[in-house]
Amino acid sequence: MPLEAYLATVRPDAHDTVRALVAAIDAAGIDFDCAIKYRLLLYTFDTRWHDWVVAVGVTSKVVNLRFLFRDRITDSAGLLRAGSTTAGTIDYRSVGEVDAAMVTAYVKEAAARHVRS
Repeated sequence: MPLEAYLATVRPDAHDTVRALVAAIDAAGIDFDCAIKYRLLLYTFDTRWHDWVVAVGVTSKVVNLRFLFRDRITDSAGLLRAGSTTAGTIDYRSVGEVDAAMVTAYVKEAAARHVRS
């Protein structure tokens, strides 16, 4: 997994948050392909990078958890903000904001509802 290579490209104070999100994604037990694409740690099926499921990104202020298709997730916590026409994003300012169980549940749902073309 390219986690260490990704961490080398982002600000050090984001590392713990990125690690917590990656651990929560891994806890979903989904057989994802993972790579650094578009300056994100991208998770997809069958190396279809243009049709990804979930991603972790780092900006100058926050760490993002992104889902390509926010409408395929029951966002009962109301955390997903529109990131584009289809994508949804949750922003984390610190590792303490990461609810690992919620992230894992969102990842499982996104993966289960992902249409593989």
